[in-house]
Amino acid sequence: MKRKLKKVMSKNIYKKTIKPYSNMNIALIGSIKYDNVRSIRDFIFKIKTQFGSNCNIISRGYKDGCEKYVKKYSIEFGLRYTEYNAANTPKNLYSGMTDDYYNKPFHPTQRLHQYDCIVRNSDKIFYFGGIKVSEQKHFEKLLKRFGKKVVYFN
Repeated sequence: MKRKLKKVMSKNIYKKTIKPYSNMNIALIGSIKYDNVRSIRDFIFKIKTQFGSNCNIISRGYKDGCEKYVKKYSIEFGLRYTEYNAANTPKNLYSGMTDDYYNKPFHPTQRLHQYDCIVRNSDKIFYFGGIKVSEQKHFEKLLKRFGKKVVYFN
């Protein structure tokens, strides 16, 4: 009569598996005058290799400067992309707000509200180029309120 041996399971099976990065929201915003395309492309590629497709790139949706290339390369590398464009612009495919938020008359505080949406919805924030002095004070106040930090690239 043969005896059946009990199978012994490895201890590692009982440990809970946790995804290291699940749905990381990274804000890449910058100056309209910033035009170092290579650094933006390389930085987005590093994000893609480190986080994979579990990453969402957030920007303000400007048509010039840094954010033009952020949009181009995030979509090209297959990352999710969301933009918080101003309320006086029409809604597009990548807009992060609801339909009734857009197509409003222009108001100077709309740029400040973009910073509010970005700081609230992002986990990490990177700023390329220089920031206007009038917007920096509001931006720093938001960062302090939400307890977040920003990394500046020049």
